[in-house]
Amino acid sequence: MAQLLYVIASLHVLLCPFTKVEESFNIQAFHDILYHRHNLSQYDHNEFPGVVPRTFVGPLIISALSAPMAAIFHLFGINKFWMQYVVRLVLALTVIGAWTRLRNTLQKQFGNTFAWWFTLITVTQYHFMFYMSRPLPNILALPLVLLAFEGWISGNRKQFLISAGGSMIIFRSELAVLFGLFLIIDMYFNKIDFKTLLKIVLPAGAGLVALTVVVDSVFWGRLLWPEAEVFWYNTVMNKSSDWGTSPFLWYLYSALPRGLGPSLLLAPLGAYLDKRMVQVVAPALVYVLLYSMLPHKELRFIIYVFPLFNMASAAACSYIFTRRTKAPIFELLFWGTVVVVVGNVLLSVAFVSVAMTNYPGGVAMTRFHKLLKNEPYVHVHISNLAAQTGVTRFTQIHNHWQYSKNESLDADQLQQYTHLLIEAKSKYSPNLKAFTHTHTVLEGIDTFSAVSLNYKLLPPIKIKTRPALFILQRRDFREFPHGHKVRIDSSGREESDLSRPPDDGMYNELETEYANYDSSESEGVPDEEQFVEEEVRTVEIEEPIVKAENIVETEEESPAEDETANDASDLPVEDSIGEIDNTVPVQEIEEKEESKKSKVKKAIEELKSLRKEKKRKAIAKIKSETRKEVVASAKEKLRELMRRHKKIAEELSGDGVGTEHIVEEDGRGDIPEEIQETVVDDLTQVYAENHVEQDVTENIKVNDETAGTNKNIDEIVEEVIARLIDRKIYDDKTKPEDIKAEDRQVIQQIVEEVLAEKINYTRFDQ
Repeated sequence: MAQLLYVIASLHVLLCPFTKVEESFNIQAFHDILYHRHNLSQYDHNEFPGVVPRTFVGPLIISALSAPMAAIFHLFGINKFWMQYVVRLVLALTVIGAWTRLRNTLQKQFGNTFAWWFTLITVTQYHFMFYMSRPLPNILALPLVLLAFEGWISGNRKQFLISAGGSMIIFRSELAVLFGLFLIIDMYFNKIDFKTLLKIVLPAGAGLVALTVVVDSVFWGRLLWPEAEVFWYNTVMNKSSDWGTSPFLWYLYSALPRGLGPSLLLAPLGAYLDKRMVQVVAPALVYVLLYSMLPHKELRFIIYVFPLFNMASAAACSYIFTRRTKAPIFELLFWGTVVVVVGNVLLSVAFVSVAMTNYPGGVAMTRFHKLLKNEPYVHVHISNLAAQTGVTRFTQIHNHWQYSKNESLDADQLQQYTHLLIEAKSKYSPNLKAFTHTHTVLEGIDTFSAVSLNYKLLPPIKIKTRPALFILQRRDFREFPHGHKVRIDSSGREESDLSRPPDDGMYNELETEYANYDSSESEGVPDEEQFVEEEVRTVEIEEPIVKAENIVETEEESPAEDETANDASDLPVEDSIGEIDNTVPVQEIEEKEESKKSKVKKAIEELKSLRKEKKRKAIAKIKSETRKEVVASAKEKLRELMRRHKKIAEELSGDGVGTEHIVEEDGRGDIPEEIQETVVDDLTQVYAENHVEQDVTENIKVNDETAGTNKNIDEIVEEVIARLIDRKIYDDKTKPEDIKAEDRQVIQQIVEEVLAEKINYTRFDQ
C-alpha cells in the first residue's frame, strides 16, 4: 500500500510541476546547489533574499540525493527542467519513507485493519498528498515530524526528542508547541523523567544548533541561525500579519475541513470508540487552537497534525469494519465509511483540477520556450506575477538566453528586452497600451478565476479562468536584439530615430493583428473604451508617418537653411548643392520623394479601410451574439402592444366583436429568432375577421396593402443595435451574459423607442 502513496504523489508532480512564491527559496536553492555548487556568488538568494532567511540544510540533503540523476541528465544532454521533477519526487520519497515507518509502527500497535484504513484515508486526501512534494519549509520538516510521531507511539523517547528537536531548531520553530504537548503527556504519565530528558535534549540541541549555524553562515555570508530570526520576525514582532490575517477559528471551519475532507467527521467517532486515540487527537486539537492566536494563517502551518487526525479516523473505520456483519447498524456505518472515502476522492479530483490552472507563470515560460525554440538570442523580462506562479531557474533552460526579473521598470526601460512576460487582465489593459506599436502578442495565459456549477455537464463543475499573463515580442528584436539606439535632441531628451518612414511590413502586421482580433473567441471581454483605444492607436501610428515625411523634407531643405548642417561644413552653400547635383540627379530625388509620399498616403488609406472593415465586422458580430438578448427585451413590449390591441378591439366592437382572446400567452416566454411581428392600422377590420394567431411566437401575417406597416423583427433588431453601439453599451466583444441589469433597462427603453417609430402604436393610446 505504501507504493500507492508514491504513485499518487507522482501524479500530483506531473499534473502540477510548477511552484509558487512560498516555495521559491528552496526550489532555487535546489537548482543552485546542483548547478552552481561552490560558486556562491551566482546563487539566487543573493539577489532575492526574501523577507527572512531560510536554512540550506534541507536543500543540501535533497540536492545530494538528487545529484546522481543530475549527472545522468548532464551526460545525455537532457533539459534541466526535468530536474525540477526529480528534486520534487525525491522530496516526496523522503516524506513517504518516514510515513511508511510510522504506518508500520501503527500496524504493530493497532493491527493490520487499522493500518489498511490509515493508508486508504491518507492516500485519498488531497492536501497531504499534494503538499508532499512541494519544497516548502513545512514539508522539509515533515519527515522529521513523522519520525518523531513514530518514536512517541513506539516508546522510543530518544528518537522522539532528537527528531522533534531537529524539526524545531532547523526548520519550523512553531513545532515546539506541538511536541511540547506530547512531552507534557509523557512526563505526566512518568514515561520519561526530567534527568533523562536533559541528557538527551542538551547535547542533541547543541549539535543541531551548531549544524544549522555553520551551514547557513557559509551560504548567507554572515553568522546566522535562520529559524531563530524567523521566530523573532513572525512570533515576537508579529510581522507575519503583514501578509494577511484570518479569523481565530479559520483553521477549524476552513483549513481542517478542506485538508482532511469528509474523513474529518470520523475523527471524533474514532476518539470515542478507541480511548487510546484521545492522547493523539487532544494534542493536535490544542496545537491548532494555540496556533490560531497568530493572525496570519495558512493551511500548511498545521499540516503536521493531519496524520494524527487520520489515526483517529482509521480507528473508527477499523472498529466499524470488523463488526459490519454483527449488527445492521454497523453494516450501515460501514457503507457510511465507504461514502466518506469516495467523497475524499471526488474532492481530490476537484482540487487538482483547480490547481492545474493556478500556475500561469510556469505555463507561460513553457510556451515561451516552445514558441522561440529556434531563436539564437532572447532577452526576456519576467514580471512579478510570472515569477511568483511558476518561473524558476529550472525553467530557464537556455544558457545563451538572458532572463531578467528586475522589478520597478517603466515602459521605456522594458523596451530593451526582446520579449516580455507581462501581467494584464486583458489584451486591452492600460499597462499594455505602451507596447501597442512596438510589440506583438504571441500568446495569452489564463489562470484560475472561479468554480461554477453546471448540471448539464458531467461532472457538473466548470472551472472558469481569466487572462493573467501575456507573452509580448518586440517586432524588431532580430534587428535590434539589445534594444533601440536613441539620439539626443537639443533639449537633452532621448528620442527615437524617425529619419526614415516605416516600411509596409508594419501595416501588414497591423492588418493581421486586426484580423486575428476579430476572429478570436478566446480573448477576455474588453471594456467600453475599446473603440476609443483603437482610434487612438490608429492616430498614434499615423503620427510617426507624418513626422517621417516632415523629417525627409527638412533634411532636403537643410543645406539652404544652415550651412553647417551637412558633412562639408567648410564649403559654400552653392558648392554643396552643386556637389549634390553632380552625384544625384534632381529628377531621381523627386521621384523618391513622390514614392515615399505615395506610400504614406496608401498606408493611411489602408488604415482607414481597416477601421471601416472592423466596424462592419463589429456590427455583424453584435447581430449574431446579441440578437437573442434584444429579442428577449422586446418581447414584453410586443406582448403589451398586443394586449392594448385586444382592449381597444373590445371597446370598439361593443357588440361582442373581439371578445375572443387575440393572443393566448402560454407562459413559455420565448420568441423564435425568425419571427415576423405584424401590427395593422385598421383594428376593427382585423378583429372582425378574427384571424389573429393565438401565440405571439408564431408568424402573424396580414395583407401588406392594409397599411403598409408590416415590419420584420430583423429591422427592429438592426435599429436597436445601431443605437446601442452609438450609446457605447455594446461593442464587438459583448456577449449576452455580460449585459448588466442597468443595461437591460436601457435596452428596453431603446426597444420602446424603436417600436414607437417603426410600428407607430402610440396613436392607439390617444
